[in-house]
Amino acid sequence: MPSASESPQAASPNEEPLFFVKIPEGQIFGPIPAQQLDTWVQQGRIDHQCELRLADAHVWEKSVQRYPILALPEQVGSGSPFHQVRLREENAPYVLPHRGVPSLIFAVVGLIGVCPIFSIAAWSMAHSDLEEIDQQHMDPSARGLLLWANYLGMAGVIGYGILFLGFLMVTLLRMLL
Repeated sequence: MPSASESPQAASPNEEPLFFVKIPEGQIFGPIPAQQLDTWVQQGRIDHQCELRLADAHVWEKSVQRYPILALPEQVGSGSPFHQVRLREENAPYVLPHRGVPSLIFAVVGLIGVCPIFSIAAWSMAHSDLEEIDQQHMDPSARGLLLWANYLGMAGVIGYGILFLGFLMVTLLRMLL
């Protein structure tokens, strides 16, 4: 009877080791080469709940012992940990400060008629900050300010656009008449 080291599935010293993979439901896959195992981890097919075993061994080990990145906490959602943003160690739900007050000031200054650039900047800043709040990357305490800045900036841009088109039409009519 051959020993575990003489097993036909065992890797020779110059070959890549072979592994079995056991998923949490109990199904076993393999033997597969280590390179294929790496690919499966990158694809998200193996997570922290899976167990791995060398083809010539009899003891299962947790996948996090071979791939420590699988032990990191995942943010909302599932899938490959290589494609997800990891939470900081303090597990803060957001990390960026909001720009509510500057956005609102830009929107009001742009709406008063000082310069259309302020309306464009306010609309852009407020819109991007609202998206960051929705993704829980930014402090949500200024959501109201940012909504007002977004709407006032949008109104300023639309107002300046209408004024520009009006002046353009009057100029063209004067040239034609």
